[in-house]
Amino acid sequence: MAKVIALANIPFAIVCSPFCICTIVLNVFYIFCIWKPTVGVNLRQPLYFLLAAVLGNSTVQQLLTMISIVLCFSKPPEWVLIVNIAIILQAFGSSFSINAWISIFYYMKIVPHHNKPFIWVKNNIKGIIFAGFVFDQTLLMSALAIGAAAYLTPLAANDLNRTKLIGIPIVNGGLYKVCSGMILAYLICPLFTLLLSWGRTFFYLRRHIRRMNQTTSFSSPPQQRNHVRVTITGIVQTALFLPSSLYALIMTLLFTTLYDTLDSDKHITITITSMSNMANIVCLGFSQSVFRLRVIALLKKLKNALCSGDQK
Repeated sequence: MAKVIALANIPFAIVCSPFCICTIVLNVFYIFCIWKPTVGVNLRQPLYFLLAAVLGNSTVQQLLTMISIVLCFSKPPEWVLIVNIAIILQAFGSSFSINAWISIFYYMKIVPHHNKPFIWVKNNIKGIIFAGFVFDQTLLMSALAIGAAAYLTPLAANDLNRTKLIGIPIVNGGLYKVCSGMILAYLICPLFTLLLSWGRTFFYLRRHIRRMNQTTSFSSPPQQRNHVRVTITGIVQTALFLPSSLYALIMTLLFTTLYDTLDSDKHITITITSMSNMANIVCLGFSQSVFRLRVIALLKKLKNALCSGDQK
């Protein structure tokens, strides 16, 4: 008998709950920051849209993860489990994609471009990001809809090519193959985009700073320090995405051979995506001035309040 690798209900709830709660609290605070930014911060499009999309997407993912924790201790209908997991996977993939668009935005903003195609992209970056976001979200939702249809397809009496998702028999037919191919493409493209864009931005900034350091009058301006901070945290985010994205790629490729023995209830997958999402949100707080400056302003107000209290 094959050894089954899975995460039991109680450990799943104990591990996932703190990540969900902490991430939701951070998201609420960040949403307040972009709704009412601190003095001196001017958040423009398309960055405003991308940050709002990241926060909204993260909140949905963590709320559904909490719902998954509740569902694992009950016996809901099969379609509820399937839809819940499909939306969590959609939110995870969407977060991956949105961060790739953020990396493209900063690459076009920071790195000088002299070729006409890149100049055109830079001049039309807002429309390109909006159109690209709609396209990749449509692609991901279509892939997951096709996958859900494969899971919910009634089994034929003579169909022996079966596996299981959360203990539910499914048909591994043409629908599943199409879904797998689309998800693989969706995961691979943002991964390479993050690596290339943040990598090229980092090497440009390093060369630029070295050239400027050769002059005795050089002092790093605030904008350049912000660019360096954003780039470094972007690279850290990419590194944090790597384990979860590689896990998702492996599970997609080896679904038919592993899913009976590895994470059949999806608890491990949900836990990994929840942890990855929280790490991404924490990095966002360090990289974006709209969040960082709000924290600094709140700390200053708290310090002043404590000082005034001591004087009384």
